[in-house]
Parts: sequence; C-alpha cells; structure tokens
Amino acid sequence: HFRIFKKKMVSGVVINEFPKWIVFGSWICMNIALFIYQFYNFSVLPRYFYSRAVLREALMFARGSAIIINFNIILILLPVCRNLISLVRGTGRCVPRTMKRILDKNLTFHKAVAWMIIAASAMHIMGHYYNYERIAASVRLNRLNNVEGVRLLLQGTVRLELLPANVPLNPIAVCLVTAAGFTGHVITLALFLMVTSSLEFIRRSYFEIFWYTHHLFVIFLLGLAFHQYQQLLPFQLNAENVTDELPHFPSNCSLKSLDSCDPPMFNAAPPQSWTFMFAGLLIYIIERVVRFVRSLQRVVIIKVVQHPSKTIEIQMKKRGFTTEAGQYVFINVPSVALFEWHPFTLTSSPEEDYFSVHIRIVGDWTQELSRQLGDGRNAFQQSWELPIVAIDGPFGTASEDVFEHDVGMLVGAGIGVTPFASILKSVFYKLTSEKKISLKKVYFYWICPEPQSFEWFADMLSSVEGQLTAKGMSDFLDIHIYLSRGWKDKDAFAVYLHEGEERDAITGLQARTHYGRPDWSKIFDEISVSHSNTDVGVFFCGPPVLSHNLHDKCNEYTGRSDGNRASFLYNKENF
Repeated sequence: HFRIFKKKMVSGVVINEFPKWIVFGSWICMNIALFIYQFYNFSVLPRYFYSRAVLREALMFARGSAIIINFNIILILLPVCRNLISLVRGTGRCVPRTMKRILDKNLTFHKAVAWMIIAASAMHIMGHYYNYERIAASVRLNRLNNVEGVRLLLQGTVRLELLPANVPLNPIAVCLVTAAGFTGHVITLALFLMVTSSLEFIRRSYFEIFWYTHHLFVIFLLGLAFHQYQQLLPFQLNAENVTDELPHFPSNCSLKSLDSCDPPMFNAAPPQSWTFMFAGLLIYIIERVVRFVRSLQRVVIIKVVQHPSKTIEIQMKKRGFTTEAGQYVFINVPSVALFEWHPFTLTSSPEEDYFSVHIRIVGDWTQELSRQLGDGRNAFQQSWELPIVAIDGPFGTASEDVFEHDVGMLVGAGIGVTPFASILKSVFYKLTSEKKISLKKVYFYWICPEPQSFEWFADMLSSVEGQLTAKGMSDFLDIHIYLSRGWKDKDAFAVYLHEGEERDAITGLQARTHYGRPDWSKIFDEISVSHSNTDVGVFFCGPPVLSHNLHDKCNEYTGRSDGNRASFLYNKENF
C-alpha cells in the first residue's frame, strides 16, 4: 500500500512542487555557499590575520552574514516589480508554463528573501556588537600602556584615526561615533518597523500602517549604501604577495621581534553594499518610473452601477489600455487618499470596450470612494463631478493561463470569486465568436457563506449560463455553488415554494445550489476519470486553508496508479 501511495504522489509532487523546490533550493544553496566562502576567507587569508587576532570568530560571522545581506538586497525588490513580472508572463510561448507558475510565487519569494535578510542581520548585529566590545577594550589597553604590539594589532583591526581621542571607551560609544555603527542602528530600526508592520493581522486590519511603514525601505537602502562610507575595517596589503618590496607574513612575523620583519602596510577595505544593490535598485527605479508615467494617463469613468449588498461597479476607459482575462489593476483616488494604491481584479473581459472593477464597501477608503461616486444620491451625476482616478496596470496573474489548458477547474471562495468574472465572460465571447481555443471544458466551483453578498456575480453567472444554453453550449460550463453556512429558514422556505422549477430558488441559475462544503476527494476523482490523460488547470482564489487543501488534492490525484488519470496543475491568485 505504501508503494502504491508513493507512486501516485510522485507525479503530482513533480508537476506542482519540483520547479518551486528547484528555485528555492538554488537560492538557499547560493546563500550557504556565499556564507562559507566569506567565512573561509576571513578565517584563513593572511591579510586579515591581525583583525582575527583581536576580533576572533565574531569577525567571520559578521562578514559572512554581510555578504548574505548584500546578495539578498539584489533580490528583495525584484519580486515586487509587477511590470517586469507581467512582461515576462506576457512573452507567451517563449516562457514555459512551469516558469509562469513560479512567477506566481513572487510575493512568497519576497517574504522568504526578507526573512533571510532578517536572520543575516541578526547574526551581523551580534557579531559586530562583540567586535566593538573587543575594539573598545583594545583601544583602552593601547592608551593605558602604549604597547607597540597592541598598536600594531589595532592598526590591522580598525582605522584608529576615525575614533575621536575624547570618545568614551565603551562599546556603545565607540559604535555610535562611527558611520558603520550609526547607520547600522538606523538600518536595524527601519527593518524592525517594516517587519512588524507586515504581520498579517496588521496588514489586513491597518493597511495604511503597513503601506506607509513599508516605504522605510528607502531609509534602509540609503543607510546600507553609506554603511561602509568610512571604510572602517582595514586589510593588510603586503601579507600574501612574495613579490612585494616589503613583504610581511603575519603568521611568521608575529612569532618574531618587531625589528626582524618589515612593518605591515594596511589599507581601507572598499565599500561593497552599493555595488550589490545597484542592479536590483536600477530595475526597481525603472519600474517606479513606468508606474508614475502610466498613472498620469487620463482615465474616464463612463458608468457607476450600484449593486445590492453594498457593492459598486465602476466602468472606465483609458487610451491604449489592453487587458487579458483575470488581470488586476491598482487604483488611486487622490481626493480619497493621495498616496494609497489598492489592488482590484478586473471584472470586465478583454472583448468589452471598457474595463471595470467591482468594489465592496467595507472600509474607510471604499466608503469615501462610494460617497464621492454618488452613493445614496438620487440625482444624476455629470462626469466632471466624479473624482479623478489613476490606474496602474494591468498586471498578470495565474488565472490568465486558463486558456492554455484543455480543462479548467475554477474555484472561488467568498470575495475570491471576483477574478473569475472576467474569465467566464471571456470564455463566452470566445465561444460565441467561434474563436479557436484550447479550452474544451470548464468546471466552476463557488463556495460562499451566502449568495446575497455577491448578487452581482450571480447575475453575471446567470447571464453567461443562459447565453451558453441558447447557443447549445450548456455542456461547456459546469457550475457548482456551495453555501458553506448551510440552510437558513428563508432558504428552506424559498426552496419549498419553487420546488420543481427549472431554476434554483436561491441563485436563479439552472445549476442547483449545494448546502455545506464540497467533497473534494469525490470531485477530483470524478474529474480525473472523466478527463484521462489530460492536463487540468486548477485555478483558485480564496483563503489559505482551502488553498492548502486543493493543493494537496492536486498532488494526490495527479498520476494515480489505478489507470490513466488526469494531471492537475495547481495555480493560486497572488496580489
């Protein structure tokens, strides 16, 4: 039984997990290799002999962690370059499907890189606190005894001219009078604030705090750029090359009298942090310039629709604006909040001559936007009375790859159903225009506590279902709606009154409503049997718990050993 289970799991793991493991594993290995390389250099190379004699192992840990920070600074900004990611995704067949699915992990990778920087920073800070303690003790000893050997060790450890003569000889004071120590504390404070404000409960409940605090990355990068400005740590110039006019081999000369060897010559180690961050920062600056220019382009609001359950639909036009099904945009309304940009999934299809978003009124920002758009007014508003809107995007997501599969399985939970409005409408337009597409079958699963919260989506779904039926294509779209909170008295009464009718009493669809939660094992098994030897693209948007469940089912039911079955490729919305 174990061999059968192992065999049926291998294929799913390889398809859904292996590419991700390759990328993350390579990144981890690169970090380990860089740390070992730097640790080895400062442990063995003669040029750092005198530094090692004073600072000991803390020097190796501080420098090894520093190169990890520098390496990850190159990477930390790339996953949030949305235009770059959309550009790579948009190159079509040039980018394999597996690569596109890795790009959908951009925010996960951004968080992983951030945690690596945090871990390396902790090691770097502890190492240098110890180093400053040793430097302060050595400077104190040198001032008291003025011993030539101690002075020589200090020359190879720290540039003494950078330490004022009147500085108190305690580690904190010595640390704060140097550029490296002062900027290090500023960097640490900025990093602490960014990390703590990024915790999920703060990000979801107090988005403005997360948004503004996260921009401390500018202070972080500036502090890092000037962290080695003074070039505090020296290295020995004439320690390794035997062709030097005055070679000084510290491992030998340290055992002899000072007069029997040529004096060591030291030079300041050049700063490196800015060279590491340059490439990533340049790409990010280009990204920000593109966003800024695009946000200045004029957006015209052509229609505002007030839907039930506190939902507004904004239909807009913008010159040169083209989209793909499932994409999203960032919206800024300066009259509501000058610097805030909020992501919203496009609910219009590419075939329509406008683009639209549906916004639920659930917070201060959405409430003020709704008020400015005329919510609650009976009078008609002229276009010039509507607020100015800036749009950044569109940006690609996993959902736009649904048309590359033979079978699509769309799963939306709660508000996560929004991305599929654009896809389902685009499917209808493509089918009715007789445009050739790879997609042959779509299974749509909608799990929600109560359909009244998303009446606009139920209306859209009913329209698509009806038009497909009228065209004789009702078998193309298989709709399943689950009310996760089960029966209510009014639902039971409505079902009783409309028993025997063709349409569902709750949603008005031909597809019947289910009460409770889906049996995913049964669903995957049925689809796997119905579409043997077929790639089924599973696209999900919703809470993490259900995402993990679906992900596991995709791995479990891919490549089962009990016959030819379908392969399930898991994709999740991230923005």
